[in-house]
Amino acid sequence: MSEQTDQSAVTPAVSSATYEIIQSRLKQQQVLLSERLNQLNESRKQVFGSIDFSLLANERISTDSPCQVKDIFSLGQFCILGYNVHLGLKTEIELKDVFAVYQFRKNRFEPQSLQILENPEFLEEFKNLYKYYRNTFFARFYSRDNFVYFVFQLSESVSDVKVFKWLVRDEHLEFVDARSAAELQFPNQQEVQWIKATRDMQRSGKFPHISLADKLFVETIGGNLTIKIEDNTDTGLGIYQEDVEYKDQSLDDAEIHFAIYNHLILLRIKPYLETDRYFIYNQKEKRIERADGMKHAIVQLPEQQGVVFPNGYALQTGKIKVFNDRDRKMNFLKKWAGPNGENYLFVFYEERNNHYLLVPYQLIEQNIETPIYCTGFTIFEDGKLCYIQDSEEPTKHHAVQIWQTPFSKQVQVNETQKDHTLFKIGNKDLVRSMADCRDLMVLLQKEDSYTGLYDDIVKRSTQILDAYYFLDDEAVFQLKKPLLEIRKIAHAAINEFEKVVEQRQSSHKAIEAFGKKDR
Repeated sequence: MSEQTDQSAVTPAVSSATYEIIQSRLKQQQVLLSERLNQLNESRKQVFGSIDFSLLANERISTDSPCQVKDIFSLGQFCILGYNVHLGLKTEIELKDVFAVYQFRKNRFEPQSLQILENPEFLEEFKNLYKYYRNTFFARFYSRDNFVYFVFQLSESVSDVKVFKWLVRDEHLEFVDARSAAELQFPNQQEVQWIKATRDMQRSGKFPHISLADKLFVETIGGNLTIKIEDNTDTGLGIYQEDVEYKDQSLDDAEIHFAIYNHLILLRIKPYLETDRYFIYNQKEKRIERADGMKHAIVQLPEQQGVVFPNGYALQTGKIKVFNDRDRKMNFLKKWAGPNGENYLFVFYEERNNHYLLVPYQLIEQNIETPIYCTGFTIFEDGKLCYIQDSEEPTKHHAVQIWQTPFSKQVQVNETQKDHTLFKIGNKDLVRSMADCRDLMVLLQKEDSYTGLYDDIVKRSTQILDAYYFLDDEAVFQLKKPLLEIRKIAHAAINEFEKVVEQRQSSHKAIEAFGKKDR
């Protein structure tokens, strides 16, 4: 439930001719900056090359027996498939009942022998595993540094596992041990610092609430959870409301935590005898969304651009996106960074059914493509992503999608461009500068309701001008010129905007005074 507020009372739409001229000039420079960024991006791609996400093929991997695939792991041009078969009347399980090896060539999977796994110590451990734990099933592959772990689940408990550790050497595996379950750990799942609300943060009044760093005001009394942006205890209304189960709870009964990350405020609110509810609020846009996926993991995006969580993301610039409201317990597993410095892949893992969620992020555009939910996946050295599509029933032929991605092991350098100025600057610095400029362009497209808009434009353009020495170079299409103009015009907009706000406030006071006199 959202509070209907008169935004014009806070940040009026300015109609003065001077301000309109300033806005027009700002838009002209925005267009110019956009054109030069596009030119730079094309030039950058010619120098460093460019690989985008593109679907290469829909394939199938065939296995000897009907099975349910759990995961896939690449090893040079080879890959190992892990799966589970229904034993039926079979008394002893063999290596081929769990693993298959393929050579990946021309987007096809060609069956190979299991020789790569035929280590005597491993075979003995594998045999004993299924002999003494009849409910065992293969769960997943886990890779870290130069090691890969074969993870088997022994019971319904996701923590009850047996792990085989291997050292990866080029296209070969060397068995290490079967005692490495303790090394199977997830990274930090909460990359924000939570602060617990205390009694000294309470504000008394007709409608009391708790002040969170004087930026947000929260309470769960009167039958609902209310979030306000004004420290006003005379009203129970806010920008967001939803019901709570126990209507008679007091201000002390709820547990409230918050975390501030630049323009974002993250909330963890537990009403009396309920479970935690999670919210994310952008201070500049005054926009709030419920995002319960944050209870499982919150991961910072690169360059402090925002946060990503299992079912959505939020950007400092104002965009908040929740993919779906399904509550899957997904842990953050790892982050893949492309060698171009532009693309990232965030991987989440659902232990309950051994599924993955792949979330690709583009640094320059500050955009997340459609997330991929799959049974298993791997990325080959040339950046080809293969992921297994889920199948509810055992089958011999398993659907695989093959994508070209920017996540190759090494960037392919165009040797003919080594003397180019852009090559000397470096792709990663160019990417960061373009991402910052795109960030500024998002600000330039905001309405006046965005708090401190022109101050932020001045601050952001100044940061960019100070951070990159090469902005005046012709090779980068002299980005410095529109950036200087944008900063100059935004300074003028601040002054004009302040004048109009003062005039509007004076007009409101005069109207109120006249109304009182008339009564």
